[in-house]
Amino acid sequence: MEPLNREQLDQLAEDIAFVKKAIEKNSSILQRIDFRSSLRLMALLTALAIFFFCGLFHALDKHFGGFINIPISIKAIVFSAITLVMVTLWFLKNSGVLKSARTVEPDISIMRLIREYYSIKLYHHFIPLGIVVLFSCAYALSSGNARLIIPIISIGAGLIWNSFDTLLKLDEFLLTSYWYILSGCIVMAFNMISPLLSLCLTLGCGLLFTSAMWYTPRKKHTEAL
Repeated sequence: MEPLNREQLDQLAEDIAFVKKAIEKNSSILQRIDFRSSLRLMALLTALAIFFFCGLFHALDKHFGGFINIPISIKAIVFSAITLVMVTLWFLKNSGVLKSARTVEPDISIMRLIREYYSIKLYHHFIPLGIVVLFSCAYALSSGNARLIIPIISIGAGLIWNSFDTLLKLDEFLLTSYWYILSGCIVMAFNMISPLLSLCLTLGCGLLFTSAMWYTPRKKHTEAL
């Protein structure tokens, strides 16, 4: 077999580049978005918000001698602040993902991105899990085991994040999902841990762990040309 000349090699390289571009164009945009850089700040701020508000409620609980004794006006201010933070983090997440998506497809809209992600298949994937988590939380509350609500939510979040690893191909989701599940099981086993501390140990530390992994520079692999 005769070796390829320079012209044939150039043509082969162009054909390979064309096929690669066609495959990328036909693949889901979710597989091409850099979720790590677009979500890491949101994950870090969410973790810090959990730590801050848990610490604030702990301080108020100690100062007034119980949550029920905290004045309604103070509760209203704190819960309003929590709502504002949640809305801000939601906006930060959406704007970060949309910005990353527009580096791939400049004309993409937020509505198209939502339709791309929230498909009928995805709904059928998460709705049963959501029903189980909600039923478990309601049962724990009605049976006088309200302390189990946080670990139940943590375990449910772990199962959801495990699915995100399959859908978005992000290994960090897989590692964090195991943190949520294991920490939730540990908190559930040691039922004497306070709900505020449970929230910090499960979701708070899990999000902090995720943001740390996303901020850590990834090793670059060289490709053979």
